[in-house]
Amino acid sequence: MTIGLSFIMGLVAASVSYFMLSLWWPVAIILGIAVWLAFGLFGLKMDSAFTLLSGAILVFCISLSVMIMRSSDQLSGLQYADTVDETGTEFRYPVPLLGNAPSGERVYRSHGCAACHTQHVTHEGVEFDIKALASEKNHSAVKEAVNRFYQVTGNPASGGIALGLPVGEWETVALGVSVSDAAKARGFLSSAGASVDVQVRFNGEDLEKDNFSNPDGRGWGKRRSVARDYLFVERPMLGSVRIGPDLSNVGTRLNRSTLMRLLLDPKSIRRNSKMPQHRFLFDVVKESNEKGIITIRNKDEQVFYKPTKEAEALVDYLLSLKSANYPLEEAPVYQPFTSSLPKPEEAKKEMEEKTGDEGSDTK
Repeated sequence: MTIGLSFIMGLVAASVSYFMLSLWWPVAIILGIAVWLAFGLFGLKMDSAFTLLSGAILVFCISLSVMIMRSSDQLSGLQYADTVDETGTEFRYPVPLLGNAPSGERVYRSHGCAACHTQHVTHEGVEFDIKALASEKNHSAVKEAVNRFYQVTGNPASGGIALGLPVGEWETVALGVSVSDAAKARGFLSSAGASVDVQVRFNGEDLEKDNFSNPDGRGWGKRRSVARDYLFVERPMLGSVRIGPDLSNVGTRLNRSTLMRLLLDPKSIRRNSKMPQHRFLFDVVKESNEKGIITIRNKDEQVFYKPTKEAEALVDYLLSLKSANYPLEEAPVYQPFTSSLPKPEEAKKEMEEKTGDEGSDTK
C-alpha cells in the first residue's frame, strides 16, 4: 500500500476515534499514526479476513480501554466544590455522612429501599435566556448584532429590542432558545462589545415547579444529579423504579416527625401511598411520656410506638440526603438574571461620565 493511501487510512482512523468514539484527541492521533505506520511503512496488507478482523478487534479494545480509563480518571479526580445554601452561606460540597447517618445508610440498603425509590434527579431539556447591555459607544454595533442574530436564527424580536434597544439597561434578546442559538447570540453580542448574560433553565418533572418554564415540576430537586453528588458514596443506590418519590433531597423536604410517621403508617401522611408499613422498626410501649413516641389511633384505642435504633438511624440518613439542591458549576440552579445585580463596572463608569458631562453643560 502506498504512503499516500496509508496516510488517508490513518486520518480516517483518527477521525473515527475522535468524532465517533469520543476519545481524547492525543489518543486519536496516536491511533491514526499507528494505522499509517502499519500499512505504509511495515507493509501490512489487507488481503485476508484474519488481518481485517484482528485490526478491528485491536482498534475496538484500545478504544474501549481508553474510554474506560479516561472516565475513571475524570471521576477519581473529582474534588470538593464551593457552593452556597439557601441563606447564601458558602460551604464545601458534598458533605460526608456524619453521626448516625452511615448506620442509617446500611439500614436503607438492607431493607431494599432502593427497589422503590431512586436517588437520581433527571432533567428532560434545557433552555437559554439571553440578555444584553449596550453602552453609548457600542450601541449601534450591538443593535446590528442583535438584528443579525434574529436573521440567522429566525427568532422573533422582544418588545424592548423592537423599540430600539435602550442604552445602559439590560434588555432581553431571546427566551427559551437552544444551545446552538445561545452560542450564536453570545458570539454576535460579545464581538459587538455588549455585556451578555446567559441564563440556563432546565426543565423536567423531577425539578422545581415554575408556571412559566416548568409547569409540571414536582420539586424532587432544584437541579439534575451529577457525579459529584456521589463523591462520598461507596455504592450509590440510584435505583430505577419510582414506586415512591425520588429521595435525592428528601432531607430538605420533610422533617424528622414526618419521616417517622411515614415509616410507621404511610397512609396517615399520604392517603394514596403505596409504601408498606415498617412497624417492625418500632416497639410498642404503654405510655407516651417519653420523647419521640408516636401515637396511632386504632378503632377505639390508642397505641404508642417508640422508634428503635434502626429507625432513628434510617431517619438520620434520610435527613442527610440534600443533593440536587445546591448549585454546582456543572449543574447550575435556576437563578435570577444578573441584571438584578449591580451593572458591570465599565458600563457604570460610562453612565457616570455621561451624567457628569450633562451636568457640566447645564452650568
